[in-house]
Amino acid sequence: MSKQIKANYNQEFLLPPSIEDWISKDHPSRYIREFVESLDLKELGFKVLTNEEGRPYYSSDLLLKLWLYGYFQQIRSSRKLEKASKENISLIWLSGMNYPDHNTLWRFWNDNKLSIRKIFKESVKTAVKLDLVSMVVNALDGTKIKARSSNEGILNKKKLDEILKKLDEKIGQMEKEIEINETTEEGEYSLPEELQDKEKLREKIKESLKELKEIDRENMNPKEKEARVMRNSGKKELSYNAQAVVDDKHQILVGIDLINNENDAESLVPMIDEVKETTGKTAEVTIADSGYATSEQISEASIKEYKVLLNITEKSNISTGPRTDLPYHASNFTYNEEKDVLICPESKELKFLRIEDSKNKRYKLRKYKCKDFESCPVRWECSKSKTGRVVKLNPYYKVIQKQIEYQELEINKEKLKRRKALIEPIFAFIKEIDGFRRFTVKGIEKAKTQWSMICTTVNLKKMYKPWMKGEIKFT
Repeated sequence: MSKQIKANYNQEFLLPPSIEDWISKDHPSRYIREFVESLDLKELGFKVLTNEEGRPYYSSDLLLKLWLYGYFQQIRSSRKLEKASKENISLIWLSGMNYPDHNTLWRFWNDNKLSIRKIFKESVKTAVKLDLVSMVVNALDGTKIKARSSNEGILNKKKLDEILKKLDEKIGQMEKEIEINETTEEGEYSLPEELQDKEKLREKIKESLKELKEIDRENMNPKEKEARVMRNSGKKELSYNAQAVVDDKHQILVGIDLINNENDAESLVPMIDEVKETTGKTAEVTIADSGYATSEQISEASIKEYKVLLNITEKSNISTGPRTDLPYHASNFTYNEEKDVLICPESKELKFLRIEDSKNKRYKLRKYKCKDFESCPVRWECSKSKTGRVVKLNPYYKVIQKQIEYQELEINKEKLKRRKALIEPIFAFIKEIDGFRRFTVKGIEKAKTQWSMICTTVNLKKMYKPWMKGEIKFT
């Protein structure tokens, strides 16, 4: 007769079990340990020396292992990590049966923010060294992630102006009554307590409006001033814009950043710069969507000899080229450099008028004006202006045209189709599988560190399977 297997809590061992036997050879905790031990933590800026006096402290490599394994297992809170370190056999093994509390874990995180960010770059360099990165095609994109602070408590310039106007009217009305009372010697001569509170409120509102003006913003949460209200999953949420560049070979992230710009318009070249700094080179081509397509960024990329392929559409920040649906659209005017004139679709010449600043004040536009509009049979189809059509010429028109022609090549159309398949699954994994939709720390500096840890985890998970099969080793 077979017997049931039950726990024998009184069992004794002749020799104590070895801590090395607690974890299988291909366990993630062993993988994290091997990765951390391959790093030069002192060079990365972590404290690695020992105390000559005082109580001993937990080493940087031990605490870093715990944090990395925590993120690997979706444990991103110092309190939850402390609890798991005492209950989770994998963390008990990884810590060597040491149990740092949540204060120790958080101090390590907070004191080593910049050094922790460098771990991402080390994951990239490791992937490059192990030939997991090709640098043939890189895909760039951004995703919005909610800030730690919520929309509650956001100061809105328009609403503050309205409240201030009402307060000014109320206080002004009471001040007039006081003046009348002073001449007739009746009633109160000073502001009542209720309006004194309103006076204090008015001063606070003025201070908030001044601060909004200084940072040139319409909205601000005083608890997390760097975060901005952005369109996030169809809603306006207090968020950050998380940037990432992925390599096409094994979908290893090779460049990341976190910004508080609502759009991606200024991020193309900075993100390629980031990749170059980390890997030492740039991809044969970097592909990105229409949000990155600005004339300035395309020009700067050309100057730096960065090969970029942008999905220029009608939603882009620049013209997509001639519009067949709108025959008199500005994109259908051609520039004659020799004569310095624009040629309209009716073959008429628009003469140079003047130079003016672009909307963002960062470059100059040349304006050309039609002189033959009065006799033109299509003048009202071309323009509703009574003084004739005026067309602006972007100073980067040559490089834009070159990019449009480059985009039209069939081989590049195929590459552009691959963009979504390369980068969007990464964001889907982070948000849906890894469950990271909101930062758990306040302020952009701490949020940057958390984003780097999230992306480091993505890379480590990409490298885990080949490590488990014995195809790669860190040491």
